Amino acid sequence: MYKPFINLGQGDTIREELEHYGWEQKDLAEIMGRTEKHISQLITNKVPVTYETAFQLSKVFKQSTQFWLNLDANYRQRLQESAKVQETEAKALIYRYMPVRELRRAIDLPRQTEGLVAAVKQFWSIAELDFGFLEQDAQVCFRKSEAYRNFNPYYALSWLQLARNSLVGHRPKAKYKKERLQQLAEALTDYTVEPDGIETFVAELARCGVVFLHLDHFQQTYVDGASFFDGGRPVIVYTARHDRNDNFWFTMAHELGHILLHENSMGKGFIDSMDHLDLTDKRAREADAFAERILKSKEVIKAFCGAKRPSSVRVQAVASELGLHPGIVAGCLQHHGKASYTSFHDLKPAVRALLHKES
Repeated sequence: MYKPFINLGQGDTIREELEHYGWEQKDLAEIMGRTEKHISQLITNKVPVTYETAFQLSKVFKQSTQFWLNLDANYRQRLQESAKVQETEAKALIYRYMPVRELRRAIDLPRQTEGLVAAVKQFWSIAELDFGFLEQDAQVCFRKSEAYRNFNPYYALSWLQLARNSLVGHRPKAKYKKERLQQLAEALTDYTVEPDGIETFVAELARCGVVFLHLDHFQQTYVDGASFFDGGRPVIVYTARHDRNDNFWFTMAHELGHILLHENSMGKGFIDSMDHLDLTDKRAREADAFAERILKSKEVIKAFCGAKRPSSVRVQAVASELGLHPGIVAGCLQHHGKASYTSFHDLKPAVRALLHKES
């Protein structure tokens, strides 16, 4: 990066004067009655120019005392300004790519610049404060980020990294068993109607070798859930952004679809918003279809074929017939435009209080 000036101190002028007279540092040391070490420090701008030193330099090189004092004062001022600019630039860079205030609720991010930079490097496991890798990851993971005008892909990736970092030192309770997880996914609807179905389901995920995390979403991310593999173990992260049981179960079914169908192409993992899935992506379509099948969406839509305004009584009756929680039926109708999102609130209880931070 180009700077508007080169910060020259007294040392640069002393060096020029020595060359003009053909002197060496030890000659100047003898003339001024100083040690060679002190003269070396003056030339490298490591020590400030005192009045006495400025007076001596003025007699040796024929400039005024004030000339040397001003030269040193201006150099030190510009040095401080440059350091402040560097601190400001570093902080601005970090805040541009990371939701620092929200992250501070979960991890220690110092306010002092040096400590903040060190913590950020540790957070991402990077050697330099360069976020080029985030820009590349954002292009790969969020081809449809324009779905939300204020969507920030870097904040979403920061959220995912926080989830990854929270797994450090976490030992899975069981070895991952894909067949057992497939069986659990197929039986998912059974858990939706149990009184303690969410807690039981999360416990069963752990028995299948799947790590479950509840991690609140960040501003400008609109994230409902994510899935990825960590050291051979699948991880599902849920935000409870929409604190409703229909959102929980659909997110679980969708992320299970990714794990069971896309194990060999997880890459950076999947970050999903149930409000706007990127159905131009084949894997997103497949996970969506998997979730729709598991949650019997076709059967729900068929049961309300021709119904203009589904009633709460009818929703509960269909739910009972299909072995689903009424909230899932209501959510399915709303998702497919068969019912208003302002209805059926009483059928979709909150889930946040039922979730553990990790299984």
